Amino acid sequence: MSIVAVVGALALGACGEGSAPREDAETAAERALESADSRFARGELDAYFAFVAVPETTAAGRRARARLARADGHYRRGIRLFAEGDPDARRELQLGADTAPMNPLLYRDLARACRAQGQSVRAIEYFRKYLALFPNPSDRDEIAREVAELGPELDPADVLPSAPVPTKRRPVTRTPPAADDAGGVQLVAIALGVIAAALGSALILILRRRRGLTLAQLTSESPELHPSIAYLVGVMRHELLKHRIGAIGDAVRAIRSGSATAQQRAFLYDRLYGGEPLERTWEGHIRAFERAVGPRLDLRRRDAAFRRGAKAVSRLASLEPKLRRNDARAAERLATEHAALRSLDAELSRLVRQLVRTRVDRVLLEGVVASVREEYEPGRVTDLSLEVTTPDEAIEVEVFRVDLVLVLKNVVRNALLALGRSDPPRRLRLKVETDLLPTGEEVVRVRAADTSHEMLTTESVYDRRIDRGLGLVTAALARYDAAITVEPGRDGYVKEVVVRFFRALDDAGPVAAEPPMEAAA
Repeated sequence: MSIVAVVGALALGACGEGSAPREDAETAAERALESADSRFARGELDAYFAFVAVPETTAAGRRARARLARADGHYRRGIRLFAEGDPDARRELQLGADTAPMNPLLYRDLARACRAQGQSVRAIEYFRKYLALFPNPSDRDEIAREVAELGPELDPADVLPSAPVPTKRRPVTRTPPAADDAGGVQLVAIALGVIAAALGSALILILRRRRGLTLAQLTSESPELHPSIAYLVGVMRHELLKHRIGAIGDAVRAIRSGSATAQQRAFLYDRLYGGEPLERTWEGHIRAFERAVGPRLDLRRRDAAFRRGAKAVSRLASLEPKLRRNDARAAERLATEHAALRSLDAELSRLVRQLVRTRVDRVLLEGVVASVREEYEPGRVTDLSLEVTTPDEAIEVEVFRVDLVLVLKNVVRNALLALGRSDPPRRLRLKVETDLLPTGEEVVRVRAADTSHEMLTTESVYDRRIDRGLGLVTAALARYDAAITVEPGRDGYVKEVVVRFFRALDDAGPVAAEPPMEAAA
């Protein structure tokens, strides 16, 4: 007997003959879909199964399956594009995340795509999600081997459950099972609850070491998440902290001083209390962070700045009746909570400015070369002479570190492969220089010079397909108004590949509301 049947029999026995009438099947299905949506919004790992549990014979069940099918197409295309290094991957993955939960089986595919792209932290994250729901997969040994290959400091035991856990979970299929009676939703929900409880302890152990990070801590630990975090922060600042909170500054000061006009009060009421409630808007942004970044980030409990922001939003929401009565104490509280949210906005602005800035120095360049040399083909290049030259002053560019590393690794990889196909001497020089333009802007050029006689031109770089190394470079550079050119070599070098960025100035203003999005999830 299946676990659903066992739990269902117990539930029916507990109800007895005197139990209340069952809900209408359509009503029950609507409630089940609403519950599934709530679990999806909270980022619960098993939200997919809640969608599957909605009976497909009902209107709600058909809508649930239609959403799962649309999302599945986006997720699968996104994973495929990400594995190919296509910048459109993030858009497809985001479309999926905006529609319905991911089929949990795809967490494994996404983990392997991250592994192929060298994103070890994200690969571990998705392997953990997969194993939290499928602790004893048939490819357990294969996953352990893949985890071990991600880095010598990673222990497969930290990702896989300590021992296989027998489970009776039915397999996930593209055609979810149906429930034939009105009580089917309740029975399946109970069954899922039993399964979730059985997996709860293992899930807590798996995630405990990675949970509880503030936003600042997560950005410090995971550079590959910088574009996603910057985008989420930008949207929050633009839609809430600027449009609704920052815009009412003059009105807040006037109300506090007792000099507000009727027009100022009307404007403030419209921005704060018109449209979607403030608390719901805040919660929507927090959920967006949770869904996009994952369980390591804890804005609700661990991040003091966001806790203060949540309290300020809640207090502002409760002030409306008193403000309309011209309560002086409410005016003071309004000014206090408004200042708290403006402080959060300034803090987020500083954080994002740091995210989109990367220092270009010897440590970065030598790290890029060392990383590329760990690959099979570049690592076979022998008798390599490497020279790295950087200015003494600190130089930063307004580029996400993950994108800058992607660009430089592909340029270096292309040079090393060309040198490997050429006769000695095999020399590579990386040089950083700055130049002041007539417009007053300062540019930073990273020059990669080599002694290979293989032909390479600027036109051929831009003509390459997106799945070729330098094609990835041009796609990434386009997001930063940067450029790449090929010039004749100097000082005994045959050619130079020159990557040009704009230098980040110390007096730069606040970052844009919506910074460039990352190439992949």
